[in-house]
Amino acid sequence: MSKDHYLPQFYLRGFRDKHKQLHYCRVEFDTYRSTSTAGIYYSPGLNNIDLGKNGTFNLEEDFFKEKDNCYSKAFEDMREKYFYNIHEMPAQVKADIVEFVLGLYWRVPGGLKRVIDLLENEGIVDPYVDPNGRIYTNKDVPNIIQLLKENEEYQKVLMPTVYDENVAMHNWFDIDRKFYIYETYEPLIIGDIPFVPLKSENKRGKILEEFMIPLDMNHVLIYAENHPKFLESNLLYHFNLCVIDGASEKISCCDENYLKEMINRVKPIKERFGSMGIRNLKDKLLAPL
Repeated sequence: MSKDHYLPQFYLRGFRDKHKQLHYCRVEFDTYRSTSTAGIYYSPGLNNIDLGKNGTFNLEEDFFKEKDNCYSKAFEDMREKYFYNIHEMPAQVKADIVEFVLGLYWRVPGGLKRVIDLLENEGIVDPYVDPNGRIYTNKDVPNIIQLLKENEEYQKVLMPTVYDENVAMHNWFDIDRKFYIYETYEPLIIGDIPFVPLKSENKRGKILEEFMIPLDMNHVLIYAENHPKFLESNLLYHFNLCVIDGASEKISCCDENYLKEMINRVKPIKERFGSMGIRNLKDKLLAPL
């Protein structure tokens, strides 16, 4: 069975050490290992869809491949052609990078469950035609939700639809104003859910309206209406803690010692906040910019 990466390797390559390795911690067991980009952030058969008598469908080949080729080129140009200079970067390069992050919302662990949440909250934008040719409209949403909850294959079938709808309905007019890159001096940490939402609603076009995400081990994208006038000393420290807190299974970094140090720091913070009834570190550590 194929290894389907929910975090593509072109993205992960920016977080490797000089030996082209990623150092990661398995959250459940608190164990540390090293790996290549091919050996992490994947799930066997993740993007295969079994449609029964209608055959099989592979999202990797038929949906993600073309998109990832565009995203990969945008990341390559950002790093090697424009050297992270946002004033030199064309709007299309920025748009491809933002679209990549919007797509991660559905690809990372728990992303398929968000398909159910969105349809329950927002309904159907356009009539949906299932693999058997049946047409569904908003009056059919309760039945669709039931199918989605019973069978993950249906979540996979509908995911490309909500993926594309949210990209199309995102507000792209303010991209130059919202797009800002900081260079860091301490390494950035990446989790299997690498982005940290700053402003996000369960509505099409509003999902990940503002966010932060590591672009590589030393550059972070802040996509927001307002940016700090200077790099506040605690901003990236708190950001790394939020990435650790939001990770589902694996947390990685180019520096194993730094990774261990940060993970050990977040534990007492989570315990302290938990005793106060606070379960989401982001809401306390990353105040609105």
